[in-house]
Amino acid sequence: MSLLLRSRLIVAGAIAVAVWLAWELAVGNYAWPSLVAAGALGASVVYVLGVSLDRLVVGVLLFGYLVGNRGFAQVMPSPQLPLLPAEIGLVLAGGWILVQSALQRTLPVRRDLLNACILAWLVIGTVRVVFDVRPHGFIALRDYAMVYYAAFFFIGQHAAMDDAPGFLRRVLLVAAVAQPLAAVLVEAFPDFFLSTFVLRGVPLIYFKGDLALTFTAASAFLLLLLPRGLHRLWAWPLATAELLYVIGGDNRASMLGALTGLAWLALSRARRLVWVQGAILAAALFGLAAAALLTENPWARQKFNGLVERVASLADFTGRGVYSHEESGVKGDNNRFRAVWWRTVIADTVEQNPAFGLGFGHDLAASFLREYNPDMAEDFTARSPHSIVVSAFGRMGAVGLASLLAVVLVIGVRTWRVIRDPGVDATPLGLWAAIWVILVSACFGVVLEGPMGAVVFWSLLGIACTLSRPGRTPDRPELTSFDGAALQRGQTRGEVLASPNLST
Repeated sequence: MSLLLRSRLIVAGAIAVAVWLAWELAVGNYAWPSLVAAGALGASVVYVLGVSLDRLVVGVLLFGYLVGNRGFAQVMPSPQLPLLPAEIGLVLAGGWILVQSALQRTLPVRRDLLNACILAWLVIGTVRVVFDVRPHGFIALRDYAMVYYAAFFFIGQHAAMDDAPGFLRRVLLVAAVAQPLAAVLVEAFPDFFLSTFVLRGVPLIYFKGDLALTFTAASAFLLLLLPRGLHRLWAWPLATAELLYVIGGDNRASMLGALTGLAWLALSRARRLVWVQGAILAAALFGLAAAALLTENPWARQKFNGLVERVASLADFTGRGVYSHEESGVKGDNNRFRAVWWRTVIADTVEQNPAFGLGFGHDLAASFLREYNPDMAEDFTARSPHSIVVSAFGRMGAVGLASLLAVVLVIGVRTWRVIRDPGVDATPLGLWAAIWVILVSACFGVVLEGPMGAVVFWSLLGIACTLSRPGRTPDRPELTSFDGAALQRGQTRGEVLASPNLST
């Protein structure tokens, strides 16, 4: 085909598409024009920024869910096209990766244990949902989202390959700065974000309660370890303030997640950073205790007593404890709420189908409501028992639970290998710490069952696996603060990384 004929065919096709889109707009159908406009905008951004489509999609979703959270999760391109950001991103990035893999004759998965375990989780969940779609319809597919969101692991893993300019790292840094600020502003001015800062009645930024502090803790670890050079001068104090805010907050799951992240980092070559954070947290707690016990400051007393009761409530598994302060008064009820729900889901699953679970679409709250409070039945809309572990067992039985626990076990092994590697870059350390914050929170809340937490978790996990794979050289090697003494002694980076003193 000659170049002239090809050009004429392209122009003719473009004119036909333009006429068709104009007709759709004239009759009031905005779905396809919106989709084409979004595609054109995306192609323009890909061209200008020089990033691949999958990398751009992952960056947009990470920033959107970290900063916009529940508001961003409900944004649709058009009322006539009821697709949410996670599903749009899954189709675009997943399709892009499949096409690239086909052209390169490669598989979109790697031959390692974590890839195999996540693939098994996807396969088991997909087989289970096939039997649930007919009796439960769309509800089964909605519950099945807790499984198919794991596909973002493979998307994040692919997107982080050859990211020499550090596009994803910069996106995460900007999101880590903006997320805590957005969470505080939403809490301070909820009316503005619910009624003014909206798109077609949907708030662009609004946080699911338990995720606000969970993402703040994750942002703190990203700010501790992703910045380079002079950017650490402002990033580290901000990260410390975020950790103080999380541990002093009223969400216990995010507090446990933050402590878990610090515990992992305490075993790595970044342990000096952890010591500094621990010293600051201890000093803040000591100052709060002194102000509460030695002065008449009502705020300090309320904050200190509330913190003590929240910590004590962590061991109150049945919710029978007595709490006297406003900040911790509901913790006992929350413990009992979870204990009753978890017990009833486990009992129903063991009784009816212990091997393969009750299925997607099954109402896991029915037995719980009868025992906990039948009067809540009309207004109760939650579908997850506030734990990804219990959800996996209830939906997929022992087979699904085993596949999830295998994923968690392999994540633990990979984390251990990374933190004990003296040559690992600082960026993977921050990513793995953030991953554990979200994973721990998912054991006590609705996190991985929805896109707000699941897309972020699985994408970060894929990125972390790529950036910390064996034999990978950091894109921009740079000595971190805990290498400073060796640098002053005149050692090279290779000598520093080989030095056993980094782990002391």
